[in-house]
Amino acid sequence: MTSDPFRVLGLEPAFELDPEQVRKATLVRSARLHPDRAPDPITAAENASVLAQVNEAASTLLDDLARAEVMIRIHGGPGPSEDRTLPDGFLEDILATRLELEEAVARGDDVGKETLRSWAEAEWTERRRRVAALIDRDPAPGDVELREARREVNRWRYSQRMLDQIDGDASGREA
Repeated sequence: MTSDPFRVLGLEPAFELDPEQVRKATLVRSARLHPDRAPDPITAAENASVLAQVNEAASTLLDDLARAEVMIRIHGGPGPSEDRTLPDGFLEDILATRLELEEAVARGDDVGKETLRSWAEAEWTERRRRVAALIDRDPAPGDVELREARREVNRWRYSQRMLDQIDGDASGREA
């Protein structure tokens, strides 16, 4: 994957992004790269490789967490392996919440699971809002904002995992 999916799709980097804009940019680039438009097999193969990059870029930009990671990287902020910090006491709280979810699943407590889903969705939404406020700024975010955005994304992933776990249970899949 190219390091900048915005560049692949010809879009201005921004966290708050209209999904329809991403879809249109993907469609335009995909149409140009279609194998039927290639004058020869070598060009068709090259186009297929570029088309894979276009599709990967679109997938990244349509995923809020992945787009946040890209924005932090574009602005020169720390990656997930460079900064794994979380707020004090957060891990203990999230472990207790996940245990509560496991107990609700074991009891077949749909009301308890929905309560925890609501909590995880609210947490997810708040982390997304905070990240957007930190990285969609003019002037561009500085080191302090990028480090805070990294911590928010680190925390955001836990609410995403919890939602995935709830959805996995609801569909009979392992989370």
